[in-house]
Amino acid sequence: MTPRRAHILLAILATVAALEWISAASAYRSTLSQAAWDRAAAAIDPLTEPVLLGTPWLDPLARQHIPAFTRDAALVPDLHGVPRFHVLGHAGSPHAGAWSSELTEDQGELPPPILTASEHLGPLVLHHYEQPAAGALVTDLLAAPLQLRDDRGVCRLSSGTWTCKLGTAQVRPLEVGYRPRRCLAIHLADSATLEISHPSLLLGTVLRGHLGFADFNSRLRNDAPAQLELHIDDTLVGRWTLTDNQGWAAFAARTTPGTHAVRVRLTPLLAGTWTPEGYTDHPARLACLELRALTEAAP
Repeated sequence: MTPRRAHILLAILATVAALEWISAASAYRSTLSQAAWDRAAAAIDPLTEPVLLGTPWLDPLARQHIPAFTRDAALVPDLHGVPRFHVLGHAGSPHAGAWSSELTEDQGELPPPILTASEHLGPLVLHHYEQPAAGALVTDLLAAPLQLRDDRGVCRLSSGTWTCKLGTAQVRPLEVGYRPRRCLAIHLADSATLEISHPSLLLGTVLRGHLGFADFNSRLRNDAPAQLELHIDDTLVGRWTLTDNQGWAAFAARTTPGTHAVRVRLTPLLAGTWTPEGYTDHPARLACLELRALTEAAP
């Protein structure tokens, strides 16, 4: 695809998305008063489990009016390890916003969850779910004290950012596949490898993670794959080659419960973008990585 055609396609997609959002917002704007948002916020604030959206076009409004949607806890990587959760929807949307295609994506191979109750909050509805097959979260690698190094040595951690000879890494939200994701945001030089390790991580029965690439414009100009390796106690337990065409690409490896050394090696083959003048390493495409240890029932 030529740069001109890519720009035209991007403009068309942006226009269609804007028209759909404006149409939906216009249809329901009279019902979504400040009082309605205040009522929803009061119902959601005491909840300790993740609150998700079953009506996607509510997202920017929910982030504006309900503090829970601006917290990192709202950015669950998927529904594994989430035995209870809540879904906010608009009463006028299909099935009162009890579910969405985005939630189906997060559900993956899990069976449908159990709807236990629904609270009608004027124009909004808060649905409560249980997922007995979700398993339990043991360790979130993003919350663990990690050790990072690249091909030229150990990375230095300062103010939440690892600075390496060949790149940087920082835990923060990024856009992947048009959705916000909390992850280790990684910028590396072409074909450089970042090694992420922990010498004694508590594991359950499975390690589950995702890898994606941030920023639509960067993805549009770079579809080079990344190579990902997972080692436990110096044994290779998984190797994957993932591309941005896979979106928020999931990977998993079975593990033995207990304390183990975990090491992840990530090699994005090309980090830059193609422009009319050719390839350049700026602006860089960011890799977005997350990894969790879970305890799940045997398959």
